[in-house]
Amino acid sequence: MGVRKRLIVNADGFGFGPGATQGIIDAIREGRFISSVSVNANFPEVVRIRELATECPNISIGVHLNPMVGRPCLSPKLVPSLVGADGFFQNGDFLTLLRKGQISLKELEAEFDAQIRVTKDLVGDALTHLDSQENTHLHYFDLLLKLASKWHMRRIRNNASVICLESTRPRRSRLNVYLRSPHVGVAHLYRRQQMRKARSAGIRTADDLITVGYAGRGNKTNPDNWRRILENLPPGSHEIYCHPAYPDDTLQRWAYYCDERARELAILRREELREVARKVDVEIISFHAI
Repeated sequence: MGVRKRLIVNADGFGFGPGATQGIIDAIREGRFISSVSVNANFPEVVRIRELATECPNISIGVHLNPMVGRPCLSPKLVPSLVGADGFFQNGDFLTLLRKGQISLKELEAEFDAQIRVTKDLVGDALTHLDSQENTHLHYFDLLLKLASKWHMRRIRNNASVICLESTRPRRSRLNVYLRSPHVGVAHLYRRQQMRKARSAGIRTADDLITVGYAGRGNKTNPDNWRRILENLPPGSHEIYCHPAYPDDTLQRWAYYCDERARELAILRREELREVARKVDVEIISFHAI
């Protein structure tokens, strides 16, 4: 028997306001395709993760480390470099401030410890993995590995991208992207190097991350893209993330990817994708399986 084709479908942003939280719950209940979630622990709706963990014990639960949106879990006075004068995170300015050395890594670690602790207190040993808001952990990767070790969480998102699976000719599309935009290939090679470093530290990941959008066929709001990804999925264990939600005031304030979440929800709450996966022999798994 050959290597199986396996896919983690992770919904990012559980807790990121009522619309995102209920959208993820409805997509899981109705579509039965999402197998994992990541939690924004610094919003009040995070408490509903206990409800989800009880109802769906096979769902894996991670912390979506968040230095960008909402208020910190800690008092703003304890993390002054992370917040503005209003006490909120600084959203799109975070990476610029980090690159300039204006973010205290000590404060960042303390805030992330608080976010992990909140989630751990809610779900206990059900907590499986770490990832981050807008994949910002790629810019503080050593800290991510430190947190994984400190909290005995030996799984993280693999950000080594596999692109263009939504294309009708994935290999040709992928080659065209890398020839046309060599910087994309360099960035993806660097991410693979980061993942090798994680594995050498004893961290477990999927084999790669399915990344959508490079093939010129739109994003995850296109149902045909999801079908083609499943049909073109190579052998091995892979991860893809999604953002089903009912856009609300919280998302309108903080998320640049907002209205599209409703279209993702419309796709993911149908059982069609689970049936497609079954027909093409793709096993939907959670982080528990890696």
